[in-house]
Amino acid sequence: MRQFVLPADYSGESRITLRGRSFHYLTDVLRLPVGSSFPGMDPNGARVTVTLVEAGKSSCTVAVEPAVRGHDPTSSADAATAESLDPTRRCPRITLFQCLPKGRKMDLIVRQATEAGIYRIVPIISEHSVARIEAGEGGKTGRWQRIIREALQQSGTGHVPILEDPLPFESIPEECAERGVRLVFHERPLANKGLHEYLHDATDHVALVVGPEGGLSEKEVAFLTNAGFGAVYLGNSVLRAETAALYSIAAVQIVLLERDSWKARPRSNG
Repeated sequence: MRQFVLPADYSGESRITLRGRSFHYLTDVLRLPVGSSFPGMDPNGARVTVTLVEAGKSSCTVAVEPAVRGHDPTSSADAATAESLDPTRRCPRITLFQCLPKGRKMDLIVRQATEAGIYRIVPIISEHSVARIEAGEGGKTGRWQRIIREALQQSGTGHVPILEDPLPFESIPEECAERGVRLVFHERPLANKGLHEYLHDATDHVALVVGPEGGLSEKEVAFLTNAGFGAVYLGNSVLRAETAALYSIAAVQIVLLERDSWKARPRSNG
């Protein structure tokens, strides 16, 4: 276990009782003995240390305390040094505007985006979206929150992504940060610029728009490009919607992580 994410209703208590999924995960899946300490995260992303102090048949009690900087209860490595060497902390925040695909493909997109350290996930209802949204804890948005929590525990990612309610396509420009790079990923080459050029001066925020099955309509692409979005070519391969999302996030992250080691060169006229 990389970390344990405390329940959404946690509000700073020093001890809490866990039931249901959390209890099952700690005692039945991980089979942790009483007295075990492990790294954790509260719902706001703050690092904590969690200790299993009591376990019963249907519930367990854990103690929660702020993590001691520089100490990981599961490792002798110095966490403060590790953080200072983590290049992802120097990257601009990335928001994924994902046009809703069919079925449960969005589940995988949410999971993979969380593991990749995405800052914000915004489901979008586009022209080719056919997914039916069920709000509330028992619907899709509630399930996506649970998937985020599971992905955080498995990956150890240090940021709890913001998950927005589904929005109409036309709201994308106003949902973007005022300062930042705006990109729309497309299956056709619509521009002469590449990722390195778009991301050369990215400092605060990068917005990515990825279409559903069937991609974006010509009207939607024109709407985004007129709103200042740069078109990025995904290549010749026909990608599934869930593949395109991770492909786009990974491409942007790698370019940003390696930005210090490359220099943009002017185009040759020769």
